Amino acid sequence: MRKPWKGLHPAAALAASLLSAAAWADGDDSITYGVTPWVGYRFGGHLEDSASGESVRLEARTSFALALSARTEPGREYEVFYSRQSTRFEGSRPGPIDAVVEYLHIGGTLDLTDATPPFRPYLAGGLGLTRLAPDGPPGREDDRFSLSLALGMRLPLTPHLLARLEGRGFVTFLDTGTSLFCRSDQGGALCQLRAQGSTLVQGQVLAGVTLEF
Repeated sequence: MRKPWKGLHPAAALAASLLSAAAWADGDDSITYGVTPWVGYRFGGHLEDSASGESVRLEARTSFALALSARTEPGREYEVFYSRQSTRFEGSRPGPIDAVVEYLHIGGTLDLTDATPPFRPYLAGGLGLTRLAPDGPPGREDDRFSLSLALGMRLPLTPHLLARLEGRGFVTFLDTGTSLFCRSDQGGALCQLRAQGSTLVQGQVLAGVTLEF
């Protein structure tokens, strides 16, 4: 099984720096931090096998995510969002390819209404990277630029605890002719998947709990 993103440690440092910068910019003690663990279900993701012309798709499976946030004013938050899914490409030849798909995005959330509890709808978005890695045989990991947009709902449970539901869409930008999970040996470069398509689009539904402090 693949270990989490090798760049996750520096990314975590970047997240901490971002939230600290937000607190510094606020200039007082009114900043509120949040940590949200999520469990979800991610689906979608289609490419075309350049050799056979057949559709290659990512299998819909459970996903997990973590969000770190900092609110410097009512209704607006800075957010760092990370999500991971173990899945497989189906329809490829000679057979399915086990893979790990991860997203790391920096963005924020914006409340859509000033209404009082119990329900607080919000809009979220982010920019960052998608990591595509083989979950099995050796192969190169590929990092690609991506963006996300989400619509969600917060439900306060206590002064420091909120339940959250969210639907999030991801768009990953690829080269027109994409080679994934390649490795080099004495015979040259070997790639487990050669596909056509300029984007990889996925959707994800999430449920989580936010602890604010």
